[in-house]
Amino acid sequence: MNRTKKMLLLGLTTAFAVSLTACSGGSGGNSASPSSSPSSSPSADASASAGASTEPSPSASSDEKEFDLGGRTITIASWWDPTPKGETESEKQILKNIADYEKMYNFKLKFLQVDYAQIADKTVSSALAGQPFADVVRLQASWIYPGMIKKSILQPLDDLMESAGIDKQTYNDEIINKLSTYNGKLYGFNPGHVFTYTGILYNRTLLQKLNMKDLQEYVKEGTWNWDTFKKVAAEATQGNSFGLASWNGSILDNALLSNGADLIDLEANKQTLDDPKTLEAMQYAQDVANATFIPKGVAKDWQAPTPAFQKGNVLMMDIANWQVPDMKQKMPDIDLGFVPYPMGPSANKFYSNDSGENFWTIPKGVKDPEIVLYLVRKIYDVPSDEEYPGQNWLEKEYTNQQDIDTAIEASKNLSVLNYPLLMSVYSDDFYAMLDELTTQKKSPAAAIAAHKNVFQKALDDNAGDTHGE
Repeated sequence: MNRTKKMLLLGLTTAFAVSLTACSGGSGGNSASPSSSPSSSPSADASASAGASTEPSPSASSDEKEFDLGGRTITIASWWDPTPKGETESEKQILKNIADYEKMYNFKLKFLQVDYAQIADKTVSSALAGQPFADVVRLQASWIYPGMIKKSILQPLDDLMESAGIDKQTYNDEIINKLSTYNGKLYGFNPGHVFTYTGILYNRTLLQKLNMKDLQEYVKEGTWNWDTFKKVAAEATQGNSFGLASWNGSILDNALLSNGADLIDLEANKQTLDDPKTLEAMQYAQDVANATFIPKGVAKDWQAPTPAFQKGNVLMMDIANWQVPDMKQKMPDIDLGFVPYPMGPSANKFYSNDSGENFWTIPKGVKDPEIVLYLVRKIYDVPSDEEYPGQNWLEKEYTNQQDIDTAIEASKNLSVLNYPLLMSVYSDDFYAMLDELTTQKKSPAAAIAAHKNVFQKALDDNAGDTHGE
């Protein structure tokens, strides 16, 4: 994680006086927070794979515009390969639409995969040079605020959407409109329904071998909370087995989200490190990060949890939905189950972390952006071949219907952490505070006292740059 963070901070500092950071999906799943850099790969939204909506877009009309693009190439870029594969009926229709519209409007559509650690920097540098490298770029919310907004790297889409025949209120999911709106202007769009979730992936095969109670039972009983989670993790730690694979950044993020807490309050323009809910989350994060139920060294390395869990002797791992297919491939003989992240004492429901949500944007300097939007709308306006959102993913990921049902429920309660939006300003203090909490074992109160003024100053310096309005 540190490598990714440093690469992005170094590269983007050259573009901004205030640098951006990509250190955060997928979310499954997530943001500028440390836990989300790896989880901000494709969420299982319809556009990530096929771009299909659950039903034909209500904003799309049957009108066809008349124009000739003269053989122009329109490029769509993401950090995963955004090319429709034709594996589903929806994707096959998208590929047909591409062929039809390329012929109708005399253009070529190109899909470009750019490294996760480079795509934000590339967007900034090329736009500042007046030569955007792509017409449509997928970005995370945490990458564009405040730097890209202040530097006008991206084009506001409100008027462009109207010209393209798109109603932004019905075209985008609510979460996309919320996360991509700044100072009353919309900067992001996303064909199709967002389907994502985060929670706890668990090794049911190991659980049964250890003769332990299935985690689904705790959810049914209403006892799946922090205390139960720690007891289960401790119970699984016996012999060569461990209870949890996670790293310190993920532990803190999950603690905050599952307790209804955050490190900043954007609406009140106030740091919330000293909020009682945040204090609870920090104490919990410290307890978990230093527990013996995590294999030695795993909590200090963001890259360690996945291979640790894949060894098959760790019961639980916090995940975003996009990580599950790889787990299934690497653990073919293991029955993997899913439950939400346990509920904190100040929360009243389970949450999925969508802080790493991403969406399409149009950089400054793109020619005829309203035509680009129009073509995206037409190409991706296809009916879904799923009976319910996420079906194609879930039925490949899980064999137990309870796990599928639980994942569907988890996808309905998406929440975000706002503190990653200003990570480019206070990242050094954040990571120092994380180290003080988890490695140095300083009291949460002491760690908060040492850093809260930096978080408040970041908010004060960016006052007026409102998000989600």
